[in-house]
Amino acid sequence: MTKKDMMMIMTLFIGFFVFYVFQNPHYGVLTGEEIVMNHHLDMIYHGSSEVPRELKAAEDPTYPVGSNAISQADHMGGMMDGVEVTIVGAYETTAYATTYTSTNTGITIEEHKWIVQEEFLDVGEGKLEKGTKVHTNAEHMKGMKDTIHNIDYSLSTTVYMVNFNLPNGRKVTNHKWVVEEELESLE
Repeated sequence: MTKKDMMMIMTLFIGFFVFYVFQNPHYGVLTGEEIVMNHHLDMIYHGSSEVPRELKAAEDPTYPVGSNAISQADHMGGMMDGVEVTIVGAYETTAYATTYTSTNTGITIEEHKWIVQEEFLDVGEGKLEKGTKVHTNAEHMKGMKDTIHNIDYSLSTTVYMVNFNLPNGRKVTNHKWVVEEELESLE
């Protein structure tokens, strides 16, 4: 193989690598080991608009359906920090940060935010205590459905289902959940 052939192969390899990096929705958000370990690479970009039957719509939410707000959520690998979101659902509930093991990767995911009370199976209406183990069929991330979660902490609040665009232009629809405390008015 000539030196010219080697340079051509190296140029093609670098070109494909750069193309891949810029197509990755997490470009500019994840670096180094985070790329390997960040479970948000398994995010579902086009979620279902369906919610549990028992989940109650908020009567007078701070951010009504159809309005826009700025997300300050830091739990999606930075993808939602400072991003404008459109509200597509608002519900009164208890939101939980949980730890679980992904059925997709086998990796333990710590403090996943957020799963709502109504997405846990057979838990009733009472607020769950830290350390409680619960089962869910929620599928916000690949590998989350049909897993056992350990409750890390909770927040009684309004949760929002939102649409937004990633920095690379990719649209995320029906993202579950952002809590009211993570949103700011556009003004």
